[in-house]
Amino acid sequence: MRDEQQRWLLVLNVVFNLVMGFILPVNTIFITKNLHESLNVAGFVLMTYSLIMMVGNALGGYLFDHYSHRGTLISGFIISIIGFLLLSFFHGWPIYAVLLALIGFGMGIAYTAINSYTAVVAEQHREQSTSIFNIMYLSANVGIALGTMSVSYIFSRSIFWTFFLPAVFFLTCLLIVAFRGHVLDGQTEKLNGSSDHAQTTHQKSYVELIGQKRLMVNLVLICSAVFIIWVGYSQWDSNMSVYMLDNHFSMHDYSRLFTINAASLIIVQPIMNHFANKIFSKLKYQIILGLFIMGSSFMILPFAQSYWQYIVSMITLTVGESITFPVIPAILNKFATERNRGRYQSFYVIFGSLGRAFGPFIGSLVVTDSSFKTLFYLIVIAIMLTDIGMTFVKEL
Repeated sequence: MRDEQQRWLLVLNVVFNLVMGFILPVNTIFITKNLHESLNVAGFVLMTYSLIMMVGNALGGYLFDHYSHRGTLISGFIISIIGFLLLSFFHGWPIYAVLLALIGFGMGIAYTAINSYTAVVAEQHREQSTSIFNIMYLSANVGIALGTMSVSYIFSRSIFWTFFLPAVFFLTCLLIVAFRGHVLDGQTEKLNGSSDHAQTTHQKSYVELIGQKRLMVNLVLICSAVFIIWVGYSQWDSNMSVYMLDNHFSMHDYSRLFTINAASLIIVQPIMNHFANKIFSKLKYQIILGLFIMGSSFMILPFAQSYWQYIVSMITLTVGESITFPVIPAILNKFATERNRGRYQSFYVIFGSLGRAFGPFIGSLVVTDSSFKTLFYLIVIAIMLTDIGMTFVKEL
């Protein structure tokens, strides 16, 4: 059961992130080039999409904890499928923006449910907990890479298939959950029953040993770290393209960095986490190390003149994210119980979405009022301050 359970969860994660990587690069191009709207309108639509997705994230966490694990995932996929099917046939303006928001809402619910399922499986197999989060993070990046690479080919040939294929992919996920959902749940029903007393004791031990207020401080520090990380990371997805073009590099040079990121992540992530797990006894120390490395990557950019310096910065960022990103949901899972596991995982998704939604806008304001160098320095300072804050997280 264990291998099959993790295998189906892995498939759902890859396919979901494939759709994410498939649809995100299309939006700005489609709104500006096909629908002939301005770049500001495109930015507003994407920000709205991210904010609506956050609402879905929060609702998904609540439903996962209080309603049904499988039901939450199924409802997220159904809403997304309906949105993509409608978008396949009706992709004019302004219906495109409305349907994209509907898709964001459904994907937000499904995204939190998949993360929460990962937390449930990790709790059921505690001896493999960290490796499960690492594998899920790596598989998510594989899915995004596959989606990003394939969408340019399909989008240039058919608008219909660009939006219809995600509906097909999610329908496949829906069928998996409908017919193999009992495998995904594994021992969940048993845990909700016979292990309820053990879970309550686990919650009491954390509250008694560190206190309710200290637990809240932990959550605030971790959520702040997630937000700051994504504000910085999102610059690579947005404002860095302008910075590199201003420095006489091509769009091909810019896009090639993400290929390097995806390829190096597959190699680096298993190696770094193998050593990090052996060296550090607590998860927060892995996050502290990863944050320091990610912050260091932005110190290279103000002085970057040759292309190899951008490559070094990207690889440094990749090393840092390979340590940090899988560990944050793992440490949140340590603080959670069966009653609030979905809500705690939604924190990670929501504050990541907040960083991605506001990061490009914040970066553009700093660049407009000052310069790119100022932006990079501010990101370094913010990440390092967050790093210091993580040292105050109380982890048993």
